[in-house]
Amino acid sequence: MLMHHIKKFERVVFSFLVVILVCYIFVEIIELIFQFGQSIIKGSSTDGRLLISNALLKEVLPVFFNILIAIELIDTFSVYVQKHAIKVLNILLIGLIAIGRKLIAYDFNDSDGLSNIGLAALIIALAGGYYLIKKNETD
Repeated sequence: MLMHHIKKFERVVFSFLVVILVCYIFVEIIELIFQFGQSIIKGSSTDGRLLISNALLKEVLPVFFNILIAIELIDTFSVYVQKHAIKVLNILLIGLIAIGRKLIAYDFNDSDGLSNIGLAALIIALAGGYYLIKKNETD
């Protein structure tokens, strides 16, 4: 009887989190449209790009990656609620997307060598783990 209430509470919590993520995705899509529209209206930029300057690109692409991360989180939540198992592949994919988002905004000029090595090690670990799990799924 207690387990039934715990499972029900778990579903309510996950449903609440999914609703919050859907609202977040909606807000981020509006932000993405606004930033992209703003770049179209402003027109030419000073760095030789036709529509979107490099500075604006560093603002728009992280928003895009935020949307992808939120969608992957919803997928991970739904798999957990249905099967009561977390797919490690999804977690690694979320990590890779988050690192990709970080790399776009990362300033390599202001970072020390140890930070760059750590970031590279994190990318290699996530990509290697993703590769190994994906390879085992296809075999």
